[in-house]
Formats: sequence, structure tokens, C-alpha cells
Amino acid sequence: MYFKFILRYHPFRVSFILVFALVQGCQSPQEAPTFGSESSFNYQSPSFAQGFRWKILAAPPAQEPISCLEIFDVAFEHIETTVYRDSIAFNLDSCPSGERVVLRGVSNEDFQTQTSRQRSKLATLSTTHVALLEAWDDSLEHWAGGSFVDYIQSDRAQLLLSQEEAINYGGNPEWDLEMLISHQPAALCIYPFGNPINDASWASMIPIVPILEYLEPHPLGRAEWMKALGWLVNDSAWHRSNLAFDEIARKYESIRNSNRNHDEFRVFTGSVEQGEWHAPGGGSFIATLLRDAGVTYVFDDRLGRENVRIPLEEMIEIGTQADAWGLVLQHAGDSLTIESLLQKDERNRLILPNTRRVFAANTTQCDYFGWWVARPDAMLENLTCLFGEDSCVMDSEPCFNWLPE
Repeated sequence: MYFKFILRYHPFRVSFILVFALVQGCQSPQEAPTFGSESSFNYQSPSFAQGFRWKILAAPPAQEPISCLEIFDVAFEHIETTVYRDSIAFNLDSCPSGERVVLRGVSNEDFQTQTSRQRSKLATLSTTHVALLEAWDDSLEHWAGGSFVDYIQSDRAQLLLSQEEAINYGGNPEWDLEMLISHQPAALCIYPFGNPINDASWASMIPIVPILEYLEPHPLGRAEWMKALGWLVNDSAWHRSNLAFDEIARKYESIRNSNRNHDEFRVFTGSVEQGEWHAPGGGSFIATLLRDAGVTYVFDDRLGRENVRIPLEEMIEIGTQADAWGLVLQHAGDSLTIESLLQKDERNRLILPNTRRVFAANTTQCDYFGWWVARPDAMLENLTCLFGEDSCVMDSEPCFNWLPE
């Protein structure tokens, strides 16, 4: 009973928590972490991304702060991985969370024998990660290579691969583990469910860093992961990635703020799967883009970033009342038309709006999962031009286009 009384009585409760934290070696974040204090730290959060943050461990006089990168789990609730650039940062963190990854651990002798240039290069599992690097590193000097390289649409990346200045680590049909051992990157950037070396006896030789950009509901949140990739390289790259993202965010917000509202223009997205309509929810990436472009997304009231499932009968009613249908698909060969879309699945005829207006991003013709993820400002400009009444000229070829009949 006495113990319960202490916890319920406010002054004693505060004292108990502080003593407990000191015993554990952890304190609350501080505005100015003190160099040499093992329990002093502060957080620096990104502007839009929800899946990562930096922990500032110390701020030595006249030097860059010493930091680590904390990456959340897929639900964005708990820290799953903490990444350190070196053993100094590792040893400074008295309040670690999740799995701890050291990019340049002093205990790894094999890793230390590589040149500093090789040690600053990142290998990528996803084509999106290449685009997020190239957004601030146009020469891709910090890209070691990647997997599934046949799907990479970056001209620079393909040139480096053809000149063997970047490594093809496989992935289709399987990873080239020998290349991964002989050409070790500073880190292998993966999806949280896609670690290709998880069961290998030598897996500890290569730092594994999960990148969760695909889970971000905001277009700028996805692009902001370029900052995390810059941090993985060094402070100079971190600074460059910050500058690149800040300019993208500035352009995005400028376009969004200048958009006219076309609330009466109703748009739906998605496709038929197993007899139901599947579409992104109202808290999703594409829903945010459409809202920022000034139109109404018909599934806005279906909260969440996950796909929603709608009975086909209900979707037929929704489709007839909408003004346009938008979709992302892969279509090779002849140009994509409304008629060819209807021929893909006869049920599409039931969903087609009475206006017969369909806009699409064909991933065989535009790098929707690469360059366009890293440039949400360009994607918003594309959609704004698409729905706007006035003609406008884009700096790049559009990804979304109205389909001809």
C-alpha cells in the first residue's frame, strides 16, 4: 500500500521517476546535450517523415554534433533500429533502443581495411532508394550498387553499372552473396521484411539499415528519407540532402498554396481484385496528393493509409457519380487507351465514370516508384496541371496523363 501511495502522490511520483531514470543512466531529452555527459541527449525530428528521427548525443565545442539515427517499426510506434556512424557514437548512447547497428565498427577488421571511399557507399534493395540518393548526389558517387537493377530507370545508375563502377548484387532470381562479401558497402539499405543475408553466418559483417519510405502517408514524408540516406554517408552528405529536400518542400508548398480548390471535381483510384475494389485509404500517399492538387478524393472519409476494400456493387455506384478515375499500372507495347484498359478486365466498364475521364501513370514510361517519389513537387505540379482549367508547362515530362479513347 505504501508503494502505491508514493506513485499516486504527485511529488513523490516525480521523485521516483527521476531516481529510476538516473539509476538506468537515462534522462529526458535536453535542448543542449552536454559533451562528456553520458546521459545527455536531444531529438531532432524530420519535418514530414514519421519513420525516423535523429538523437543528438553530444555537441562538442566548435564541432558537428555527434548523433545517431533512430528508425521506427512499420507501425511508427516504437524504435526498431538505432544506427551509429562509429563506435564513439555507439558508446555515447546510454539510452539505446531497438537493434543497434554500427556503420564503421572498430571491431570489424575486415571492414576497416576497405578504402574510406568504399566505406561511404550505400547498397540499395529498392529502386526508390537509388532515386532518393540521386536527388542530392547526382553523380551517385555514394551508391555502391543494388539489387533488381533491371528495374532501375536512372540513366546515371545504369551507366555506373555498365562501367562496373557500381555493383549488381542480384536479387532476380536470387542475391549474389559472393559479390556482397567481396564488395561490402558501408550499409545495405533494405525493406524491413527484405533482409537477404539474415541467416548467413557472416551477416554481422555488413550493417543492415531498414528504410521505410514506402509507408509514409505524406509525399514529402517519403522524399524526406533522402535526409536519412545522406546522414548515413557523412555530415557533408547530410547537409546536401537537407538542402535538396528543403528546396523540394519549398516548391511543393508553393504549388499547394497557389492551387485553386476544385472540390466539386471528384476522383477515385484503385482496381478490381478478387471480386472487390481495392483503393488507397483517405490517409494515404495518393489521397494527400489529390487533396493538395485541389480535388476531392471520394475515399477521403475512409481513414487510414492502408488499402480499403469496397464491394463491387457499391463501387459501381461510386464510379458513376465520380468525375475521373486515376490509376498506376504497368503497360508495355502500344499506347494505353481507355478501350485497352476496358479490355484488361470487363468489370472496368461497370466502374468507368460517365465522363469517361481516366488518368494514369504508366510505370514503363515514367519512373513512378523512383524519380517521382523523390520529386513530389513535380508530381503535385503534374496533377495540378492535369486538373487545372488553364494550360501550364512543366519542367519535366508528366507522369500522369489523360488516356485517349
